[in-house]
Amino acid sequence: MIPARKYEHSDTTAPAITPAVPPPAFAATISTKEGRLITGGLALVRDQGAGWTATLTQLENPGMVATAYFGHRVREVVLSLSDGRKAHARITGTTFVASAERICELSGLEPLA
Repeated sequence: MIPARKYEHSDTTAPAITPAVPPPAFAATISTKEGRLITGGLALVRDQGAGWTATLTQLENPGMVATAYFGHRVREVVLSLSDGRKAHARITGTTFVASAERICELSGLEPLA
C-alpha cells in the first residue's frame, strides 16, 4: 500500500500578469528634410526614456519609402504626427513583414514637439 501524503495548501497567489500595452498609434507622415512628402501611414511611437522610436505601418505609398531609402539614400526625415507633434528622425530600416506589408523603422534625432 502507498502511504498517503498530506496535502499542503498555500495561500500565496500568483503575481498578476499585466498585459503588454501597445505603443500609442498616430496617423503620420514622413517627409524629407526639405519638405517633400514621402508617404503617410500609421506610426506606433515608443518612448525609450532618452529618446523615441517609431514603426510606420499601413503606408499609403510603400514604394516611395523604398525608392527614397534605397534609390536616393534618404536617411533623415521629418515625422509629423496627427496630434501636431513633429521631429527629425533617422530611418533605421525598411522591410516587408509577414503580411507582405512594407514597414519603416524610425529613431528620433530630437524630442517630439
